[in-house]
Amino acid sequence: MQRQKTDFKHTPTELGVIEHVNDISLAFSSALGLDFQSGQIYMTLLRLGPITTGSLAKEMKIDRNKIYRKIDELVSEGFVSMTLSNPKLCIPTDPENSIDLVLQKKKKDIERINKIKKDIIKKVNGIVSISFDASAPTFRVIQGLENVYSGISLALETAKDVVYIVTSIKDIMRMYHSDIPEKIKICKKNGGTVFLITDSNEKLVIPYIKRINATENKIGKLPSNGRIAVFENKQMFMSDFTNTNDFTDENSNISLCTDAPEMTNNIFSLCEFLWNVATPLNPKKS
Repeated sequence: MQRQKTDFKHTPTELGVIEHVNDISLAFSSALGLDFQSGQIYMTLLRLGPITTGSLAKEMKIDRNKIYRKIDELVSEGFVSMTLSNPKLCIPTDPENSIDLVLQKKKKDIERINKIKKDIIKKVNGIVSISFDASAPTFRVIQGLENVYSGISLALETAKDVVYIVTSIKDIMRMYHSDIPEKIKICKKNGGTVFLITDSNEKLVIPYIKRINATENKIGKLPSNGRIAVFENKQMFMSDFTNTNDFTDENSNISLCTDAPEMTNNIFSLCEFLWNVATPLNPKKS
């Protein structure tokens, strides 16, 4: 008798639960300054309670050596404790205490920088010989998702013209937990207009798109699997692959940033074309 094949596909309800858990993990990762996988480990510990590192690795289907390193990092940062029993058990710190711990560290960092800011700037200005108003085009590569989002956020904060953001829905779900939605509000308040183009209008993901706070949203075919953020007559950010469920190595995210007029204007024209052929965001009917 033939063995019946098992269907491992997730139902719509299960997919909704997975997305919800990922959303919470992203929120905690962002709040605690952790990479996504560390956030997932922390959330799994909250869900399962005290557990051995080996059992945790098996539950999450993560390499044992890798999860041991991640647990060591979480312990040293104060987000996880280990029992003195044999075998040792991993115990997550209370979520509220974890956030308070991060706030305390940030507060101390801000106080430290504020204390030395004037003195450092004064010393630096004494040896500076270049002009920061130079008009020569610049080019740089930014590595790490947090750094890429920070660069886009800073540009949004000072933007007063048209901005196009073209990226995958999976990138938007991560972007929601960055400073970008708040910076888009500031951009609009300053007179800027933000047009967002993404690749899905499934009912489940529409709330994520709307919470980015863009002036208008459209759905269209993306020119690549990367991310484009282009600011009229100013600068652009172009990133590599973003359309993935793998959040485990966020440092691999790389972005080109330039204010070279020819490159920026060409990409801006491309985004204008993509916007004109895209369709307005509308929930799909069941």
